[in-house]
Amino acid sequence: MERAKARQILRIALPLILQQLCMQMQLWIDRAMLGHVDAAYFSALGNATIPYHMVISAITAVCGGTAILTAQGIGSGNLDKVRDAAEASFLGSGLISTAAFGFFMFCSGALFRLMGVQSPILEYATDYIRILSFSMLLLGPSATATAILQGFGYTGMIMTAGIAGNLLNIVLDWLLIFGKWGLPAMGLEGAALATVIANGFSSLLLILFVLKGKQMPFRIRLLGSFGKKLRNYRQVFALGFPSMLEYALWNVGNVVLVSYLNRLDIMSAGIYTLVFSVENVPLLIYMGFANAGLTLVGQQTGANSPKQARRTGILCLCFSLAVCVGIGIVFRAFPQQILGLFTDDAVTLDAAVPNLVFITWILFPKAINNVIGLCIRGMGDTRWMFYTQIFGTAFMIFGGYYWILVSGLGLTGIFVTFLLDESIRGIANLMRFLWGKPVAAVK
Repeated sequence: MERAKARQILRIALPLILQQLCMQMQLWIDRAMLGHVDAAYFSALGNATIPYHMVISAITAVCGGTAILTAQGIGSGNLDKVRDAAEASFLGSGLISTAAFGFFMFCSGALFRLMGVQSPILEYATDYIRILSFSMLLLGPSATATAILQGFGYTGMIMTAGIAGNLLNIVLDWLLIFGKWGLPAMGLEGAALATVIANGFSSLLLILFVLKGKQMPFRIRLLGSFGKKLRNYRQVFALGFPSMLEYALWNVGNVVLVSYLNRLDIMSAGIYTLVFSVENVPLLIYMGFANAGLTLVGQQTGANSPKQARRTGILCLCFSLAVCVGIGIVFRAFPQQILGLFTDDAVTLDAAVPNLVFITWILFPKAINNVIGLCIRGMGDTRWMFYTQIFGTAFMIFGGYYWILVSGLGLTGIFVTFLLDESIRGIANLMRFLWGKPVAAVK
């Protein structure tokens, strides 16, 4: 039974892991190219990507309601409910992502000034995110398509579209950043344009597969019944909205922490971004198991099998902790070599290496939080993680102020704050998953 369950988890998780690793490779290559052009680009990326990923996380979180309804609908056999949720989500998430495009296009400069970003980083970050904002136009529909495929467990297509987009992004980065094949050398703006084109390509692949793919058990109707779709979107939004608030709160805390780093000096935010991008490697791997947990826990909750759901969640967590052990050993053994792939600036490396070693302690509570958090959502409870994040964000803001600006730890203080926050919330979330009551989202 456990072997069969493990194979089922791996079948869903491995395509997501491969896609995420390919995406991370693309981001590393992107940063390596930019870092060798101008080290100041690291700080521009650090400031620009935080609010950008904050919005991505919010939209993806709302679409998480679609994934939950899809998974539980499959478990209960109610495919009509699944189709209604899918059609509603395409409409609702598309409207939200279009509004996000407008915000970044017209308000990004004011946002960065509020974050305390200084010139010339301010101008770099503003130009970068205004170009990148065009990715928002297809983000809502593509996030909906991804959520539907995840709920069904069809993660192979998510992998295919993601890898195709990442490979295209790498080629375009080389062409547009450095000005190859007669194209102008655009630097940071070239990296943004490459991302927009590649994201658009992968988004269209996902959307077309969901709308036209033979594996789908029904046809989604995008036109007609506008009012009905908006009414159905209420349930999708009600499930996803607490997760959106949770991600928003986490990112608000992160923005405040970066503003503390900007008070230290002009480069601390960039060093943090460099270390954080490396630390994302285990996250990207075990999030494959976390998403497998959401899918299978959701299906088992829909089938009224809460004991099986909990056993599945714990097995996903065991896979994830094993990943953290292996990667933590590598981080501690080769920190200089790993970070040296992205920059040859001696000052940046001297500041980043000890912090990469320190974050190995953060990997384990962070894995518990992320994996068990998605399993809790799969059980239909999307509010719990929001409640614990209220505490977490308050802790990040006030604790981070002390550890970064008062205690004298400086840059390392942000990682101390993360360690304490993830540990406290990880324990609370694990207890909720093991002893809390599932919530049937699909009747």
